Amino acid sequence: MLETIGIDQSTHDVYRSLLLHPSWTLEDIARETGLAEADVRAALDRLTQLSLLHEAAGHQFVPVSPEIILSPLLQRREAELDAQRARLSQERAALASLTSDYANMAAHRVDSGVERLEGVDAVRVRLMELAHQARIDVRTFVPGGALSAAALEAGRPLDEQHLSRGVRMRTVYLDSVRNDQPTVEYANWLASHGGETRTVPALPMRMILSDHTTAVIPIDIDDSRKGALLIRYPGMVRALEELFDMVWENAVPLGSAPQDAPPDAPTDREAALLKMLAAGLTDEGIARKMGVSLRTVRRNTADLQRRLGVQSRFQAGAEAVRRGWL
Repeated sequence: MLETIGIDQSTHDVYRSLLLHPSWTLEDIARETGLAEADVRAALDRLTQLSLLHEAAGHQFVPVSPEIILSPLLQRREAELDAQRARLSQERAALASLTSDYANMAAHRVDSGVERLEGVDAVRVRLMELAHQARIDVRTFVPGGALSAAALEAGRPLDEQHLSRGVRMRTVYLDSVRNDQPTVEYANWLASHGGETRTVPALPMRMILSDHTTAVIPIDIDDSRKGALLIRYPGMVRALEELFDMVWENAVPLGSAPQDAPPDAPTDREAALLKMLAAGLTDEGIARKMGVSLRTVRRNTADLQRRLGVQSRFQAGAEAVRRGWL
């Protein structure tokens, strides 16, 4: 009851016993209150420190009026609480001001449904906000190679929050992550909690779709460090959702092996490589989209030319068209 000024329940009981029975000794107090003698001694010492008690001759204890001693202590505590309430009120006002400033800044960032996020840090902050706001559906393209085990673990708390709220999570990686054990284990964990993960040979760009209302895509597909565009135009979001759904339908669940192509048909990886070669992408650009090394792209291209029985990339394109592969 008086803990804020240093009097716990045991000390309170000992003090009250002496107020009611001034002649009681330490042993009397212990016997009547049920406290151990050591606890009674500690309480008596505390009361003496607070000047609520004086020890007289013959092991007698003389209590001092609580009003004389405790009233100033309570008044001091009340003054401290009043000062604390005043500080909290000031901090609440400062928070309201900062919240208003942030809302104004966000309003100025948004230009007719498109918000430009400059730099990696700005993107990271907005993605954290979107993650906490998501309630229905989150869809993601993750181009590039496999994420590190540390990066996967860093994202686990947010994914757990999504899944615990019943948010449907669908993620598309590149086929190259199938050889990465941490990614496969993380995909299995997601699946056990209701998430879905698939892979494809190539992805057009990094993309996040949230709740059918928001899309995040890079400003520069080839350099995500430049930042991102946060899009809320319903038409643009719907178009990007259609793109995701097309890729998703043709993707293979991570954890199952891709089906072998018929002998007279290209594999998914070969088909993706042919399309990118036909589109004029450089080897470096193809490597980025497939999440593999430049050396792997050149080896795959050479293997494709051997399979088609040609000597050049131009001939490979012509032969692929003749076979109906393009």
